[in-house]
Amino acid sequence: MDYSLSVLERTKASKLINDHKKEYLKPYGYLSLIQKAAVSVLGVAALFTLITLLMLSLKTAPDAAFFARTRNFSIALLVLFGVALALFKLYDVLMNNIMKKHQRVEQEDPETLQKVKLNRFFIENITNTASGKIYWKNVKDSYRKGGFIFIHMMNDNCVVIPERVFASTSEAAEVFDFINEQIAQNK
Repeated sequence: MDYSLSVLERTKASKLINDHKKEYLKPYGYLSLIQKAAVSVLGVAALFTLITLLMLSLKTAPDAAFFARTRNFSIALLVLFGVALALFKLYDVLMNNIMKKHQRVEQEDPETLQKVKLNRFFIENITNTASGKIYWKNVKDSYRKGGFIFIHMMNDNCVVIPERVFASTSEAAEVFDFINEQIAQNK
């Protein structure tokens, strides 16, 4: 099986993996600026909220003008939190749209091309930069979910095979059955 996973597929697969670890995928160009701006605005809003709480705690006899300033300050904080949430949502929407737009090109990228060979003795995963064999006795479990076949190793690594590389869903089911059969035979 030869395939390349697009960023969208890697994102979907990382959400579907049972023992998933957070994988950092470098965002496309300017999108990281939106995410950084959202985090910055959220940090400023949190800092000003802390300052407001300290002012309220330390003020022994607040007057009407103090409460008016605090009210205006609270409205500004609410706006800052809203801006931060809007920026996070904008980041997610733009990231998903760009990932969908680049998906076809990334799936055909020779730099990320992977070859997975399955036989009775091991799984071989070949990329441009590395090659490795995983013997069936070192495989923890396998499952199908969301258009992917996941093969988990004992060392918490995972081989992800998109079902789109198979001619049909019945072929994907046959490969999945073969994987489970090999896991059962080698436990």
